[in-house]
Amino acid sequence: MRLLKSLLTIVSIALLSLSCENGDNNDLPNNPVDSKCYKGTMTVDQNDGTLYTQENVEVDYELRDGKLNFVMYKVKFANGMPIKLDMVVEGVDYDNTVAGKFTLSGDGIIPYAMGGPFEKFTISNLTGEITTNTFTLEFMCGEYPVTYTGTK
Repeated sequence: MRLLKSLLTIVSIALLSLSCENGDNNDLPNNPVDSKCYKGTMTVDQNDGTLYTQENVEVDYELRDGKLNFVMYKVKFANGMPIKLDMVVEGVDYDNTVAGKFTLSGDGIIPYAMGGPFEKFTISNLTGEITTNTFTLEFMCGEYPVTYTGTK
C-alpha cells in the first residue's frame, strides 16, 4: 500500500511539473510557431449559481493532420478539485481563410488528462478564435460551461 501511494505521488508530481516551458514532452501538443503560450483566465460555470475562475492558465496549440490540438496546462475546474492537471483536446476543426486568424469549432471531443480519456467531460459546442496575440474558447466540458480568454 505504501508503494502504491508513493507511485501515485510520483506520477502526480510528474504531471504537475509539465508546462508550456517544457517543449521536450512529445505527448502534448506544442505551438509550432514559437514556444510561448497564451496566458489568461478560465471560468467554469458550476451550474449552481457560482463561477470558478482560475487566472494565469497557459494554453498552447499545434496543427496536426488537418486538425488543431490544444492543451490547457495545470487547470482545475472546481474549487474542490484536489489537483491541477493538463487537459489535452485533440481533433478541433479550424478555418484559417482569414489571414492571421484561426476560427475553431468542435463537438463530441473526448479530452485526455492524466494519461487517459475523460469521457464524462466530453467537449461539446466548442467555439473559439486564435490570433497572433489572443486565444479565446467557449465550450461545454460535460455539463459545465467553460470560457477562456488569453493573450501572449
